[in-house]
Amino acid sequence: MWIITSFILLASVGWGQTLPVGESIHYVRPGDNPQAVLDAAQVGEKIVFLPGLHEHPLRKHQSILYVDKSMDIELMEGSVLKLANNQTVLESDPEITIDHGAPKQLDDFSIGGEYDLGLGQVFFTIRIDSEGSGDRPDTFEWGTSQVRNLPHRNVSITGDWQPLSNGVEMKFDSATGHNVGSLWFVSYDGRESYGIRVGHGLQEDYIEDVRIFGRGTIDLNHRNNVQPSGLVKNISACVLLHGRIRNISVESITMVDTMRSVMAYGEHTGKFLRGGGTEGGESFDAEKISIIGTRTINPVDKGYLLGHPSHRGRISNVRCNYNYMETGTTSLEPNFNLNQYEVIGNVIKSGGRAIHCWRKSINGIIKNNVRIDDTTGLEVVMVNSPGAWEDPANLIIRDNRNHLSDALGFWASVTAGLDNRALGAYSAVGGGRHNSAEAEFAAIIGGVGNRASGLAATATGGRGNEASAPYSRVHGLEARSLRPGEDAMAAGSFEEPGDAQASRLVVRTLTTDNTPQALSVADGGLIHIAENTSVAYRVLATARSRGGSVQAGFEAKGLARRGAAGNVALFGDTISTIYSSQPGLQFRAVADSQAGALELRATGLAATTLRWVAQVELVEVRFE
Repeated sequence: MWIITSFILLASVGWGQTLPVGESIHYVRPGDNPQAVLDAAQVGEKIVFLPGLHEHPLRKHQSILYVDKSMDIELMEGSVLKLANNQTVLESDPEITIDHGAPKQLDDFSIGGEYDLGLGQVFFTIRIDSEGSGDRPDTFEWGTSQVRNLPHRNVSITGDWQPLSNGVEMKFDSATGHNVGSLWFVSYDGRESYGIRVGHGLQEDYIEDVRIFGRGTIDLNHRNNVQPSGLVKNISACVLLHGRIRNISVESITMVDTMRSVMAYGEHTGKFLRGGGTEGGESFDAEKISIIGTRTINPVDKGYLLGHPSHRGRISNVRCNYNYMETGTTSLEPNFNLNQYEVIGNVIKSGGRAIHCWRKSINGIIKNNVRIDDTTGLEVVMVNSPGAWEDPANLIIRDNRNHLSDALGFWASVTAGLDNRALGAYSAVGGGRHNSAEAEFAAIIGGVGNRASGLAATATGGRGNEASAPYSRVHGLEARSLRPGEDAMAAGSFEEPGDAQASRLVVRTLTTDNTPQALSVADGGLIHIAENTSVAYRVLATARSRGGSVQAGFEAKGLARRGAAGNVALFGDTISTIYSSQPGLQFRAVADSQAGALELRATGLAATTLRWVAQVELVEVRFE
């Protein structure tokens, strides 16, 4: 170990490097014990890993390097802090995980016996599959696979020890009282391991002002050490920030071959209640954490975890920004008891979820993150929670993009919301979730699951609406515009959007003589009626010549029906003249079966140019 102050320059550090005046630096060469170096250092000093391979066993608190005081830790470019082989091995001690499946009415499960290690690393899944009554006990299913494929089913609970396999036994204290879907995992695996760990979770005093940075690498050597199952309380990470810690930063380093790259969470000594609560005990909270500009290259497992349901202290004021992450499964996971956080500007290549807001994190900003190299259309951000847990709340999610699947149109924009797409040129989506503006000049303003596929069409809020006609607008619940320029509104549908709705249209025409002319919608067509549909209509029409010497007003109403064969018929059709300045002016409704439409027809005067405009109100229902 070398302890070198700022006025000494060494060739191994690099000629010309200037050290801050008065700063004590402790250089760690390959082969030195980094834990011994740190233990000998004083508060506020600096540890520097020189270039080369630093391969070490686990030491304090299952880590290569445990940090318990204010310290700068730099990994120089070319330095690799690596966990040695076989530091964690398969163990026969089980761990039970209960925070999955349906909320448990009764949790009286225990595990016993002695696992013979014959199945290797394994977890047993036990789930209640029927509820007993009277003298009939509850039953369970079990297996050594995922929940969907449990081979042993309808096993009656005896209330005594019951064998599973390979020496493992299980017991429910009561033969009845459990509810269907209650689920337990029992894991036999390796212990957790960490590269650099700050805090062990239950330290009384805060560990603060720790900076971990540099261009070096932490390699947790996942492939040559037996890992935890991932269903247990403690899993492995290149960097763990745990318990009463604050003002901690992790910057620029690269992390490889690990279960997680960076994990951060508080701790709690109370009894853990179903769904996230605690009873009694003391909370050990983490705060003011920055993870900036790091790289995770982990094509087998996961990335960053902020908050944890099995470590229930609070964690707040966290920034995880401008990192690159390449993972086999979930890349970044804001999780339980996380409050006031940023996830901004990350570049993510993931074989699973990109950003998964999982269980109740609150008050987060998730924006400007990019998912790359995904052609399947997976979302950038997913927000949900498992059974009995509360969903994340008060999140601002905006401007996140799947680089290949969410191709933006020319000069298109998505501002705010979650999993929105603006695909048409000059299109825009402002807020909401799962909205898609697909046509040129199309726009969506909030709501959920709305689609604007017509030219310059708009959806204004609501849910499940489709603005499929040009220049149209939809709002409410499951409305669909069928005619250009239509303003459609619904309060739900029977089978598909648009089969139960009301709408308004404006139609117009020009007459220059007394030849009847059809009034047309925005693209020049008639008022189309879908097959198997009945439409009640009410029309208010007006006509005017230049200067207003000729003018008229009419009202029409009735019921139009179009059958499965496409023919259109009118019922109860009535026309009333509100006012007409000249005899001969006429207005009427006509069924046009060839076009499958309601035609509104105006007759003007010879040698007279008249402009005709009508507002059309429609109430329609479709039923095959």
